[in-house]
Amino acid sequence: MSWYLTAGKDWDVVLSSRVRLARDIEGYEFPHRMTSDKRMEVRDKIIDVLTSRTIDGKKEYVTLIMDLLPEEDRRALVEKHLISDDLAKGGPGRGACISRDESVSILLNEEDHIRIQVMEAGYALDTAYRKAEDVAMLIENRLPTAYSEQYGFLTACPTNTGTGMRASVMMHLPALTALGKMQTLIEGLTQAGFAVRGYLGEHSQANGNLYQLSNQITLGLTESQILDGFKQMVDEVLELERKYRTEMYEDNPERIQDRVYRSYGELLYARMMSEGEAMKRISDLRLGVSLGFIKTHEEADLAKLVSHVGSAAVQKDSGEVLTVTKQEIRRAEIIRNILAQTKKV
Repeated sequence: MSWYLTAGKDWDVVLSSRVRLARDIEGYEFPHRMTSDKRMEVRDKIIDVLTSRTIDGKKEYVTLIMDLLPEEDRRALVEKHLISDDLAKGGPGRGACISRDESVSILLNEEDHIRIQVMEAGYALDTAYRKAEDVAMLIENRLPTAYSEQYGFLTACPTNTGTGMRASVMMHLPALTALGKMQTLIEGLTQAGFAVRGYLGEHSQANGNLYQLSNQITLGLTESQILDGFKQMVDEVLELERKYRTEMYEDNPERIQDRVYRSYGELLYARMMSEGEAMKRISDLRLGVSLGFIKTHEEADLAKLVSHVGSAAVQKDSGEVLTVTKQEIRRAEIIRNILAQTKKV
């Protein structure tokens, strides 16, 4: 089962956790300076290391070469947070190795030679870090890594030098958003050394009240110090959101229930729906589930919905190129089918 189809710890606010480690191979220029032949050489060396490990007789990772993938397949991988928008643009020597449960994806020759990212359902940063470190050690034991005793791991962008680690969580913050408190929160977190981005990362919108929070400082701190500081911040935001949800609901339960049930009705019966509208309605339904008055569906059902409503996912599901109007028709049909299949009696 894919990792994102389960509900993890503190799922009512923290939908998923991710730890990313940047590594580069000693003796090679960074990807943006390399020739196409050198990028392919590095890519193949890393793939050889990763595909040497098997589970139950099967290779642990599926290898994808970007230039051999159709554009819609690449866009679908971006929507599932398995590769970056930059990697999806393709180019010689660019690829990815993805674990069979899609919890681990290793990006090859994006900004750095290697970007290891591990994703876990719910609030599970420590678990994600341990898995990422395990993959990093597998590679480092086989390939010489660019490392400085003074600075730590050397990376293409100086902001990643040091541990090369970025920790992030995807948080559902409908109460903070509805009460107009997000801008102040974002400004405060930015001043404290954290970044707040939209659902698909940098330069994206917070569709469905989903925000990606991450650390920005990687130099001069250990991995444990980064994680501890980051978790302290996440704990504070988590408790704030829960506090405001409770207050918002207790102040006017009928209004919240009306909003949620209206969205539920649109998801159940709409014949056309844009991606943005779908994310808003799913956010409302998710709020109703977390507050306990929607009992027909669970968080895992809503995670499945989100993974199917992106434009690329809808195109892949249809098996043909669709106009925007036909995408909206197909999206609404997919939503109705998933809700019918997952409804609890």
